[in-house]
Amino acid sequence: MDERQLFPQDDQDDSELFEKLQQHVLEKYPNPERIGCIDHATLETWVYAPEKLNLSDPKYLHVLKCAECTRELIELRKLRKRQSQPAEIGVPFKTRQASNWRWAALAAVLLCCLAVAGMIYWRSRSAATTQQEAQTTPVAVTIDLSQAGTTRGSDTSSVPAIDLPRRIINAHVILPYFSPGGNYIVSITTDRGGASNKASGPAVANVQGYHGDLSVTLDLRGLPPGTYFLATTHEGDPASYYYPLTVR
Repeated sequence: MDERQLFPQDDQDDSELFEKLQQHVLEKYPNPERIGCIDHATLETWVYAPEKLNLSDPKYLHVLKCAECTRELIELRKLRKRQSQPAEIGVPFKTRQASNWRWAALAAVLLCCLAVAGMIYWRSRSAATTQQEAQTTPVAVTIDLSQAGTTRGSDTSSVPAIDLPRRIINAHVILPYFSPGGNYIVSITTDRGGASNKASGPAVANVQGYHGDLSVTLDLRGLPPGTYFLATTHEGDPASYYYPLTVR
């Protein structure tokens, strides 16, 4: 597309570009409480003598996110235009041209700032979305209890502490030797009594010879880091087996 056709109705003062920028801010960034607003005197200087301001100072980016300051700038620009119309009759062309270039440069700076702000916002949203997706994607882990003793109830097995992340996990649990097959409930508890159940899931154990295993999904995202117990309860045995667990 021919760049000259982007704003076919623009005048030399880039009025259409300003209107598009202003309309965006007016619609998207209301600020009725005037939080962080630029004072009126500075806004007047911005309109009447912008060369006196260091517009590269980040504090002036406030107008890109404040409908109130933008509305005030619009009124000041209208006032400047009304005041300058009678005087421009005898103004040399080069003086008017310099003024137009000054406003065009200011518009370009504002447009670049808006583009940078949009890119930062997009990147932050993209990073947040990626992190959220990572949190909801199950993590596959293997928990080997095959060498654990067969003590149960309030007695703790001598198996080393299991280490799990605070995520949704798909756990492949290798049960202790001679464990029966069938339906199980696998739980995460804060004590060996099983009263404080923090997460649990059903599973079916398959046994081949002396070896049995099962798969279960557990959501550990709501658990604070700390020490817990992994409990397995078979449908034919009311007593649970407890194994030390650390959630990080």
